[in-house]
Amino acid sequence: MNQQLARDLLAEIEETQQRSEQYLGYWRRGPIVQLWGVVWIVAHLACYWLPGKAGSIWMLCDVAGFIGTIVLRWRENDGANQQQNDRRLAWAGCILLAFGIIVSMLIGPRSRSIEVFWTCLAMSTYMLHGLWFGLRWTVLGGLVIAVSLAAYLLQGPWYDLIMAVAAGGGLLLGGTWMRHAR
Repeated sequence: MNQQLARDLLAEIEETQQRSEQYLGYWRRGPIVQLWGVVWIVAHLACYWLPGKAGSIWMLCDVAGFIGTIVLRWRENDGANQQQNDRRLAWAGCILLAFGIIVSMLIGPRSRSIEVFWTCLAMSTYMLHGLWFGLRWTVLGGLVIAVSLAAYLLQGPWYDLIMAVAAGGGLLLGGTWMRHAR
């Protein structure tokens, strides 16, 4: 075996390892994306039927989603390096949450504007995540943002139903797409 052949084999092994890590990441995070898809479907349908309770509905659904996310992350936790990454992720989440709260206060009481802002903020994090961990995150985030903005601009009485089916359903299908990445 010559040096060039050895380098080529090592490069191929490294590429295979990177692709395997990417697919494993999709497989691990797919259930979390699916969970949030269900949370969004439930929240939007509940808001459609009980529009006066939208704030309470979203608060309850978000708490359920965060608890579910924590449970799913604990189930997959695999050591100290993962704990370090979780700490950084938690801090990043706190920074984004603080930013979102400040912007929500600046937007004022227009509930749909705030909701679309939060959707775009969350999906922007998916898109940024995709720059490091795979194109599927970027595609999913971009599609949900596009659907959310289209539903917002329509501003019709069907907004919550569109969001339940398109955004919530999109996350549910996107999580399945990630879970079965090949």
